[in-house]
Amino acid sequence: MPDIIARVNGQPLTRNDLDNAIQGYALQHYRKSMDQLSAEQLRQATELALEQLLARQLLFLQALAGGIVAPVPAIEAEQERLCANFPSAKEFFATLAKAGISPADHFRMLRQDLTVNLFCERQLAELAPPTATELERAWNEQGPRLQMPLKIRAAHLLIRDPGGQSAPARQKCAALAAEATPENFAALARQHSACPSAASGGDLGWVRRGTMAPEFEDLAFDLPAGAIGGPVATQFGWHLVLVLERQEARPLSREEALPQLRQKLHEERRNQALQALVRDLIAAADIRLFDATLPWPSSLSSPG
Repeated sequence: MPDIIARVNGQPLTRNDLDNAIQGYALQHYRKSMDQLSAEQLRQATELALEQLLARQLLFLQALAGGIVAPVPAIEAEQERLCANFPSAKEFFATLAKAGISPADHFRMLRQDLTVNLFCERQLAELAPPTATELERAWNEQGPRLQMPLKIRAAHLLIRDPGGQSAPARQKCAALAAEATPENFAALARQHSACPSAASGGDLGWVRRGTMAPEFEDLAFDLPAGAIGGPVATQFGWHLVLVLERQEARPLSREEALPQLRQKLHEERRNQALQALVRDLIAAADIRLFDATLPWPSSLSSPG
């Protein structure tokens, strides 16, 4: 019998549902599994995951009531996109397994997420775009602070060693570091790297902060163009990093800023409309939380 922690309009939410939501939050925001979080990170992840879980369950039930379900090809495509963030699909599913998420659970989570996204897109499709007056006001208020962030074009070589604990793996990476030059880096990556980027000489393209493992970024973004750094350990193993090019941060021109401001205003309008929709669903919902140790989400007025 599953451990039911809540019911949303009569539909059960289990401890496994919450754990999966916490694991998803941990992987997305901390790039860690739940058991690797600090006490404060776990508290925050639990509170936000529960709030999101209840809201998305309400949206999911509303979508199903309207006959909206994400198609299987879209779910499979999203799974492939997520796999691309890992050295291999095997590594991706191993990370999920370590977090206690089975392939079936992950597919079900993606189905719910994409169904909710599809429902929200249809609900918000008629929102009016920002006006010229709103854009001009946003430019006057925010323009001087807007910047094009630093980005680098980087290549890397990965010696697989999840957790970075293997001395032989580190020694192999260190030996390659002693051999590597900007001229032979691509050839070494093609021969030795365990990352799919090996096929392109380790080239990762242009990247910004917040898109790679923190340890990788701390090294890569401090390197000048043409420099090689490492070995550095991440959850995937040991890396050598070559910075091919750097584009330093700079202020945005008005022409560059207006599309970003338009998108920002549109997203703010979407978020406000979505929050109003969720508030309406919550107000009409029967939500009962059975585990007194869980934090009651701030978006709900009182326990059911």
